[in-house]
Amino acid sequence: MRVNKAVNKMKTNGEQANIASNTNIVVLLIEEPQVRTSPLKKALLDFNYQITKQLSFNDNIITEVEYCNPDILILSTDLASDKMLKDLAEINKLLPLPIVIFAEYDSPNVIKKAIKAGVSAYVVHEILPQRIKSILLVANERFKAVQALRNELKQAKSQLEDRKYIERAKGYIMQQKQISESEAYAALRKMAMDQSSTLATVSKNIIDVCQLFSKSSV
Repeated sequence: MRVNKAVNKMKTNGEQANIASNTNIVVLLIEEPQVRTSPLKKALLDFNYQITKQLSFNDNIITEVEYCNPDILILSTDLASDKMLKDLAEINKLLPLPIVIFAEYDSPNVIKKAIKAGVSAYVVHEILPQRIKSILLVANERFKAVQALRNELKQAKSQLEDRKYIERAKGYIMQQKQISESEAYAALRKMAMDQSSTLATVSKNIIDVCQLFSKSSV
């Protein structure tokens, strides 16, 4: 990966303060080919990022992410391979974190696959060192936005499932006690309060018991 070595040494006090804020950001760096002192590594260190480890693509990326627990994963390669993207998709599923790929070559198909795999930023061609910080900042913000949407979707699905359980439990109570829907719901609420539990949990328990009795009576 070609990184411009011309880093501006003259920084204002405000810029120095901003750089200092990167001190606690831990980076796991993976490069192809792996070199001891790459321009990308130097740029990260110049901006006070902590590089917990520098790996090659022959290492087990998933295991290393789990072990190092970095704040951000950075990969530098000519072009992201299918295996690399598969590993990143697995990381995004099990150990989600901001992922940035610096690639030498462009490929719309690869970029599409990378975004689908959970890559927060895919940067192509020469990268100026002074842009590193802004790239990582944008990648981190994009990652947080995606995670927030995921959490909202997960919560919405959970609430929908809970409503289904409650409706089924109400149906069982109405059938067995010959009462109205509002009375069945009131009974559910009372049971939840008495057991210091949620409506969904009580409803699941009622469904399980009713299904158990139904099977035993067959």
